[in-house]
Amino acid sequence: MGNLPSPHVSASGTTTGRRLAVAGVVTAVVVVVAWTQRRDLADVVRGVHLADPRWLLVLAAALLLWWAAWTALHATALAGVTRLRAADLPAVAGGAVSAVALNSVVTSAGLAGLAAMARAGRRRGLPRTEVATAYLLAATVTDLGFLLVLLAGFGVLGARGELTGLDWLAGGLFTLLSVARVALTVLAVRRPAALHALAVRAARVRAAVTRRPAAAPDPARTRELVETAEVLTRRPARAVPPLLAAACVDVAGVGMLWAALAAVGGPHDLGLALSAYVLASVAAILGPLPGGIGAAELGAGAALTVAGVPLGIAAAATLLFRVAEFWVPLAVGGLAWVAVREGEPA
Repeated sequence: MGNLPSPHVSASGTTTGRRLAVAGVVTAVVVVVAWTQRRDLADVVRGVHLADPRWLLVLAAALLLWWAAWTALHATALAGVTRLRAADLPAVAGGAVSAVALNSVVTSAGLAGLAAMARAGRRRGLPRTEVATAYLLAATVTDLGFLLVLLAGFGVLGARGELTGLDWLAGGLFTLLSVARVALTVLAVRRPAALHALAVRAARVRAAVTRRPAAAPDPARTRELVETAEVLTRRPARAVPPLLAAACVDVAGVGMLWAALAAVGGPHDLGLALSAYVLASVAAILGPLPGGIGAAELGAGAALTVAGVPLGIAAAATLLFRVAEFWVPLAVGGLAWVAVREGEPA
């Protein structure tokens, strides 16, 4: 009996094996595409090497704005549920950077970053319940902020007659996801027991699909979601500052893709950058790997090439964009997480 693996280890090994299998399939597809398009890839390398340094500075400025918007998102969410002092902002900024990195490598619907914000809260002596409520408030308005940018951008593209089928598909999918999240918020306020029952059913469906033992939903997480929903419905004005900050996150993301496209000789078209950003974001949400690895790149590249951008330029722009929007924040956030962890008392 002592030599038999526990069910937890077995399930973990199964999950790891499936993720490795998915990663292997994605890698194989990338290798095949790279080999068949090797001539165009030479243009990608050349485009990145010859990127306009002025536009690279714009890209860097957009990245800094993106980080500042993430910090503002979490700071305003915290200020909406507890007293936040100016001295707390450095810890909040570090927690926000670490949260972005954790959410990039863990598939958890954005909840992995709660560990980073909880740690930042402990360092500043903030109550964990209020930190968790603020984090879930920030996570809730993140999609709504993107929806604001999406609606504004679609209005501009529609007025210019530049909406494509891919735009409508990406926008429709994201709208469905947003409606589902809002429905969960309403359900949490009006019928918490029904929300828990829905979570149990979702866990059973997931267990049936993955052929793993069904794990009971964490009642504490359900309770935190209910508390967050109550905050939103009791005083909706508290959600306005985080909502605006969330919209700024996506505005900065569009700016990064716009600057990346211009840096490699592509069109200086904000509407095209918005279209590609929307498709990349939706593809990242639906992609099988954490952080939308592979899916986001395909989404952005497809939107650009459909719009008539040469494949080499589209790929080079997508590469620069993903380095700025994913890999650099992942590296910086990972370093911040490790530095804070090592600095904590044992």
